[in-house]
Amino acid sequence: MKRYFQGLVLAAILSAAGTVWAGQVVFVDFQEVFQRFYKTELAKDQMKQQLDDIKTERDEIEAEITVMKEQVEVLRTDSRDQTLSAEVRENKRNQLEEKLVELQKKEQDMIDFEKLRKEQMDQQNQRMTQKLFDEIHASVINYAKAKGYDAVIDRSAKSRMNTDNVLYVAPQLDITADVLAALNEGRESTRSSEPEFNVEK
Repeated sequence: MKRYFQGLVLAAILSAAGTVWAGQVVFVDFQEVFQRFYKTELAKDQMKQQLDDIKTERDEIEAEITVMKEQVEVLRTDSRDQTLSAEVRENKRNQLEEKLVELQKKEQDMIDFEKLRKEQMDQQNQRMTQKLFDEIHASVINYAKAKGYDAVIDRSAKSRMNTDNVLYVAPQLDITADVLAALNEGRESTRSSEPEFNVEK
């Protein structure tokens, strides 16, 4: 009796699977869509420009630190120069102490600057990624509804073992190209070999 019941369950599963593969469930490679979406390229360009601006600002601070270190070395040398009077050497030592405090503060400013900019870039990256994800998600849903599909599965999803969840998809069930065409309508889509963003769903 138990085996009979199990047989009925298996038959029901196979029957359901037959309905699924009749074209009601389709697949999309979300990673590919994300990377080739023209707005992703625009977002990457914007992030790159901001990174360039941050580098310029950092280089300016670093140049100031370099000058200050040179000044410290000159003052340190002068403070030990026996050809100078004791009063002058004492004055140089006082200047050296002040310059060292100033240098330490500037180096801390550099650390704080890099930490702040990294946090800001990470937050902006997350916001941009989420906004792009939401737009792509909505486009996939609208496309699926228009075509009358029952479900759309992301075939780029990975398991906890970092293996593909979907091992094979028949070409006629893959709507990746169609979704990209809708998203990039009127624009040239591109594929980035090294995307700036990581999609985490």
